[in-house]
Amino acid sequence: MRTTPAALGPRKTPFHRWLFRPARFRVLVSLYPPLLGAGVRVSRIAEDWTSGTVSLRVYPWTANLHGAAFGGALFSATDILYGMMLAAQLGRRFEVWTKAAQIEFHAPGRGRLHLDVSLTHDEADRIRRDTERDGSSDVIHRVAIVDAAGVTVAEATHTMRVRTRGERSPEA
Repeated sequence: MRTTPAALGPRKTPFHRWLFRPARFRVLVSLYPPLLGAGVRVSRIAEDWTSGTVSLRVYPWTANLHGAAFGGALFSATDILYGMMLAAQLGRRFEVWTKAAQIEFHAPGRGRLHLDVSLTHDEADRIRRDTERDGSSDVIHRVAIVDAAGVTVAEATHTMRVRTRGERSPEA
């Protein structure tokens, strides 16, 4: 089942309805103060929420004492897109939360960095079926941040908790 913006159903506020359009989400996230200050931007997002690119530019105020990207900025870049893409594809009946995350740093990040995120419709459909069957599911997403030369700067793993709206997880 493919989720279109109309299938997302009514949101709680006009702002929520406005947010669930990829181009608008991209603009809003790029203006969000913590990400704006960290040099993190969503530079591209597909109209059907299947792929996107996050970029990070290392500025003097976002660098650590070695002139490389601050680890918190790298981590925040990995945390903003996949969950939103998943929530938008699954639709209003589902909630998506970050349950756990970790990051490994491999090389100093300097200059322009980026990461590509993808979520196929088939993957979203599988997650939807699993969640409908079990009430909740945990989804593991891995992403790599690379520099302009293609060198992996960091890799992050996020465990996303997906549940049907109104359900409580056993840990809650």
